[in-house]
Amino acid sequence: MNIIKIPVGSYQANCYLVANEMTLETIIIDPGDEAGKIIDVIEKNNLKPKQIILTHTHFDHTGAVEEIKNRFNIDVLAPSYQGRSFVDLRIIGTPGHTKDSVCIVCPQEKVIFTGDTLFKNSIGRTDLEGGDYNKIQKSLQKIMQYPDDFKVYPGHGPNTTIGEERRNNPFLK
Repeated sequence: MNIIKIPVGSYQANCYLVANEMTLETIIIDPGDEAGKIIDVIEKNNLKPKQIILTHTHFDHTGAVEEIKNRFNIDVLAPSYQGRSFVDLRIIGTPGHTKDSVCIVCPQEKVIFTGDTLFKNSIGRTDLEGGDYNKIQKSLQKIMQYPDDFKVYPGHGPNTTIGEERRNNPFLK
């Protein structure tokens, strides 16, 4: 699996292209803005988009959905939908930042895309509409059940690992 991170928009939300290295079939996670930039990376790498998956429905994670969906004629899996895709992905509900927040787990690759639930040394805001601090704490407990070597690809900012967050994230103490 090849993962390409593309920070987009004024909030620098991370859009991820998750490609099968053999077939180049690709899942697009959280195309938040700058559709042209995302499309350029897809075409430059000869990727074959198969679907869009959203970790939650805030505008900074969904702004380029329609343009990319129409460009490649692909489906969108919204957070509340438990869908299947061409790689072994598990979609787990992680409310707290929003009511519909999810994380996308690829167990065989030891990867978790956490959207705005978990960041490097921080967590998602809970003071926006639909946010709930108690719920995000329960969601974080779900995420922390994964082993330390799982790579975390958050909705904003740098990547991390479950182990790093277990040791260093003040919201998990």
